[in-house]
Amino acid sequence: MPAYPTLNDIEVRWRTTGSGVCVIVEGETERDDPWFFQRWFGDRARDVTFFPRDGWELVIQSVTDLRARAALGVKKVYGIVDRDFEIPVYSPFPTDGILRLRKYTLENYLLDPGIWFAVVQPFLQRNPKPGWRTEAEIQTTIETLYRDCIPLAAYNWTLHTAQCQNPNAIYQSSANDWAYAAHPQTLREWNDIPARLQALQARAGISENLAQLYTNRLTALQSEPIDQLETFVTGKVVLKLLREAFPLRVSGKPMWDSILGAYMHYCLVPPPDLSKLVDVILENAHA
Repeated sequence: MPAYPTLNDIEVRWRTTGSGVCVIVEGETERDDPWFFQRWFGDRARDVTFFPRDGWELVIQSVTDLRARAALGVKKVYGIVDRDFEIPVYSPFPTDGILRLRKYTLENYLLDPGIWFAVVQPFLQRNPKPGWRTEAEIQTTIETLYRDCIPLAAYNWTLHTAQCQNPNAIYQSSANDWAYAAHPQTLREWNDIPARLQALQARAGISENLAQLYTNRLTALQSEPIDQLETFVTGKVVLKLLREAFPLRVSGKPMWDSILGAYMHYCLVPPPDLSKLVDVILENAHA
């Protein structure tokens, strides 16, 4: 069973709080994306409350269903989903009430090197760790992780492009063939990515040269600065790599929930992109 409120729960909570808007975001529980949004926008709790749905498709469906309820309507319910492979559009305001992040995922907003330096500095003063000794070193560490994920981003983008252009052929193929890669190590184990893509192309019977698509995308991403990589590379994987490399450990493992809590302790001000997104929603709600 999902560990998040039902649509009826959301309507009841909205009726209780009064005049604010409901924003449905991705996440399996209220400890996921909603927790971060509530931490950043807790001072606007009377204006906006965030609720989870597991995945963008459920976010869209939930917004549609809640907007159809007479008690709420289109001005009281919105959705925020990850950018993923799409380009966010805020103007004109989307008629379905669904907006996308400017960065690839919410996790991309949890990779500020200055904040990570504040988290680790008290613990590493007597025993500094390479890559974590200064804010500049942490910035380099994070950028290196982003660049480690470029082949993964290029591969997943190639699959997505093939799926959009050939939905029928892909539908008839093995689902495992078209599953997105979740870790850079997977691609390293596959070794020859162009050859793998050529094999997928042949099995699906599609005409696009997937190997060339991948190579072109890889080359383009490799030349992008970090602020652009944040829009093309999933922060979910970069944050996972950061967790694997994190220098503070208990019994050999990072206490990740506590560490992210510490990150948010220092990350008091919401990222400007997200503040703008919430402002756009509230402007539309009160228009």
